[in-house]
Order: sequence, then C-alpha cells, then structure tokens
Amino acid sequence: MEADTEIPSDSESLDEEPKAADPDDVADECDDTATDGPQRGTRWIRRRWRAVAIVCVLLASASSAAAVYFGGYRDAHETAGETTAVIDAASDGSVALLSYAPESLDQDIATAQSHLTGEFLTYYSQFAEQFVTPASKEKDIRAAASVVRAAAIDVQPDTAQVLVFLNQATTSRTNPQPVEAASAVKVGLTKVDGDWRISSFDPV
Repeated sequence: MEADTEIPSDSESLDEEPKAADPDDVADECDDTATDGPQRGTRWIRRRWRAVAIVCVLLASASSAAAVYFGGYRDAHETAGETTAVIDAASDGSVALLSYAPESLDQDIATAQSHLTGEFLTYYSQFAEQFVTPASKEKDIRAAASVVRAAAIDVQPDTAQVLVFLNQATTSRTNPQPVEAASAVKVGLTKVDGDWRISSFDPV
C-alpha cells in the first residue's frame, strides 16, 4: 500500500513576496545619516584645531626656552669677556707702572699715565716727577716688571678689582746685578670712555 504523498498547495510552495520598504523608515535613516555627517565633521574640526593649538603652545614654549638659554649664554659670554678685559687692563697697567729706564723715562712715564685715571693719576704724576725721574737719571736705576698671575676679585659694570702678583727686577749703577722682588697688589679699576683705567694701586 503506497504512502500518501502530500502535495503542497500553491499558496505554501510559493515564496512570500518581499515587503516594500516603509517610506517613514527610509526617511528616518536618511535623517540619522544627515545628522551624523555634520556631527562627525564638527568633531574632526575640533580635534584638528585642538592639535594645532597644542603645537602652537609647544612652539611658544620652545621659543621661550631658547630665548632664556641664549640670553643666559650671551650674558655669561659677555661677563667672561669683561672679566678678561679687566684682568688685561690691570696687568698691563701694573707692568707699565713698575717698568722704566733712564733713556726712555719720559716715554715710560707717559705710557704708565695712559693706564691711570682720577686721583691716582694725579698722585703717580707727582711721585714720578719728584722721585722716580731724579733717582733713575742720577743712579741709572732700571726696573722691569712682569705679571706672574692675576685674578679678578670683583667686576661691576663701571668698576672692578683685580689681584695681581708681580715680579720686579731692578738694577742700578752701584748694583748692576738684578735684584728680584715679588709683590702682590690689589688693583682698582674704573671704566672711562669704554676703557678700563687703574684708579687705585694698593700693595697687599
């Protein structure tokens, strides 16, 4: 006996036709897309400007740091240069003060005076005229000084102090063999028309 074969009806064997899209749903999706687009654009612009602002801040900070660094470097460099100028002026002036010979005495005194200023210039001029000139010419006294070392004690914009260590060799008609003498002098300086001049000369 054959089994009954169930034949599906036409209504069951045919696929259901797809439903048409609801116009309201499509409109909602379009609205969502239209809304998300500007929002994403706004967020992107904000992030971009935030990044630009951060870069600007970093550049400003770097510029400020560079200005401070190079400003400090320049100040330090200028201070070092001024200290060198002060030491050179004190050393050269000290040698000029303590070096002379009978045959070049007038020139030696003038050279020494060119390194001096103020009351000390007046004092040295009188001392050279009253004591150095007569003694050098009458006794053939010759003196030659050299700087062993020198160090700045204090350096200000217009004044300075330098400690100078010197050796001086002296000869005369009665003592032709050089007599060596070592000394230390605290040299005060004053800036005059951009040049450092000796304003005091005090043995230590």
